Amino acid sequence: MKSFKNFLMLLLIVLSSATLKPSKVPGNGTNYNNKRLAARVVLDYNGSVTGVKSMSIGIEVTIDTLVGVRYEVKLSGAISSHTALFYKFSNPHQTIFYNFMTHKSFVNKDNGSPDSDANVDVIGKETVGGYACTHLQHGAGTNEITDYWMSSRIPGFLELINSLKTISAGLPAMAFNGTIFHWGGLVKMKIIDSDPKMGQMTMDLHLTNARINTPLPLNTFDVPK
Repeated sequence: MKSFKNFLMLLLIVLSSATLKPSKVPGNGTNYNNKRLAARVVLDYNGSVTGVKSMSIGIEVTIDTLVGVRYEVKLSGAISSHTALFYKFSNPHQTIFYNFMTHKSFVNKDNGSPDSDANVDVIGKETVGGYACTHLQHGAGTNEITDYWMSSRIPGFLELINSLKTISAGLPAMAFNGTIFHWGGLVKMKIIDSDPKMGQMTMDLHLTNARINTPLPLNTFDVPK
């Protein structure tokens, strides 16, 4: 289940270097300006994987648009893990991956390069969890189909975009206008992998809570020592 593995390893929700591009970008797409605004937001996601291997997924994305982003993932079931990715605006060219179970960290300074062949199709407009979303799909006609529901109305998303643009618009990981993030932040995601040899696996993930102006500990964006 390639997309699922990539999803867990990268910051798909807000900071991923995902290279999925809309087949057609509308002229009235999200308008990002260069004003840097302050916002503190905590986004909670819950989900599950069913099929050959079953597990539950818990994700917490913490955003302080003046400091950085923390992306924490917990898995339980067939696979158990607890990891986090840290990104600070003061060091825009690197992310740090930390494993809470092994207490080891890995510094990543390579954001990769875009894959112009990885396109998504626009399915339409839908309301999911009270958010006006654009429904996108990748992999139509293949054994692995991924659906995304993206919304620019997710709290903190526009502020985050504006903060990143003031740092380095040239970084691949920040090129939101050329990826699925052109349509906003992630509200819902579904992957159906119909592997002829391993059978079908399905992953569902959805935004369950958005906490605005949440007080954050001073060490929120510091990698544990």
